[in-house]
Amino acid sequence: MSKYAKTWWGQRFIEALEDFTDSGRLQRGRSYSTDNRIKQWVLKEGKVEVKLRGNVNPYFGVYKEPTYTVSVQMIHLSAAQWQTIIQKLSQRASFIARLLLNEIPENVETVFADLGVHLLPKDYRDFKVACNCPDYEVPCKHIAGVCYRLAAQMDQDPFLLFAMRGLAPEQLLQELANSPLGKVLSDAKSSTPEALVPLTSFYTRPVPTELSQPISPKIFWQGQQPLPKAIEPSQSAAIPALLIKKGGDFPAFWRKQNSFIEVMDDFYVRMRKIILKGV
Repeated sequence: MSKYAKTWWGQRFIEALEDFTDSGRLQRGRSYSTDNRIKQWVLKEGKVEVKLRGNVNPYFGVYKEPTYTVSVQMIHLSAAQWQTIIQKLSQRASFIARLLLNEIPENVETVFADLGVHLLPKDYRDFKVACNCPDYEVPCKHIAGVCYRLAAQMDQDPFLLFAMRGLAPEQLLQELANSPLGKVLSDAKSSTPEALVPLTSFYTRPVPTELSQPISPKIFWQGQQPLPKAIEPSQSAAIPALLIKKGGDFPAFWRKQNSFIEVMDDFYVRMRKIILKGV
């Protein structure tokens, strides 16, 4: 079920939820992570409070569409623990580089392990959840829906995971700014985007330059050196569709759950058949 998260840290978040929830409840919970279900979403001090549209259910005595209040929180680390962790993070260029790319390093848990804690959840003991629906099971499908939504948001913003552990992203950036390596991350995250400049033309304007020396008509047409008599045969690309594959399975603009590369592979195969059929 963790395939519904795109990044490895989002998958780990969902896997922790799967460890103490049956698959049927999770299946129903995914439908509560959509925009038409979520009426209000508030993240404050590392705690998510959500208002969800529920379903009419006469079995539980619910005859009108209800609105349920759901809260999801992860166990917070202490301020002293975060100070030590930030100090260790700011000493590793590899950690700074990955965070700068909006990614969580795969070996980030080694920093937390030195203090006997962990960043990513491992089981139900890492969560504090609540819902005012009549379902006595914990987590209910509403809580599961909020967790799925959290995993999707963590795919786009890994700093949300730090916020859920009790460290505001702004504080993390401010603390990292005190170190030379951390300043790179702080400047990149807090810098304002450059304003768009209107163009006068869609094409590149030629810029005339002075020649270093006069060129005769013969050199102009034939060049200073003779052209090769034979042209080497072209070789196929070592990696087909390099530009598409460079962005990975889930580039920033891709919001679907399936792989962008797989979709484009299928698209090009179908287009090739259509072109060959037309020829």
